[in-house]
Amino acid sequence: MGKVEVISINGVDLVFFSNDHNPPHFHAKKAGEWEYRVYFMRSENMLEAKWEEQRMTGKLRRELIELVVANRLALLTEWEAKVNP
Repeated sequence: MGKVEVISINGVDLVFFSNDHNPPHFHAKKAGEWEYRVYFMRSENMLEAKWEEQRMTGKLRRELIELVVANRLALLTEWEAKVNP
C-alpha cells in the first residue's frame, strides 16, 4: 500500500495512504501501540480506532483533534492532491 507521510509528532506518525478510500481521512499511528483513522472533515466521531483494544491517551487525543480542526483545509488539500487526484 503506497503512503505519503504528512508529519511525525512526538513519536506519532500522521500518514495518508495514496490508494486509500473515501471519506477523507489519514492514519495516526504510534508504532506497536495503536492506529486510528482520523476523519478530519467530521465534527463528531472524528477518531476511529483501527483495533478496539488499543487506546491513545486523553491528552494526545485532545491535542490531535485540536490540530485537525485548526488545519482542516490544509488536510483536505493534501487528501485531494495525494489520495484522490
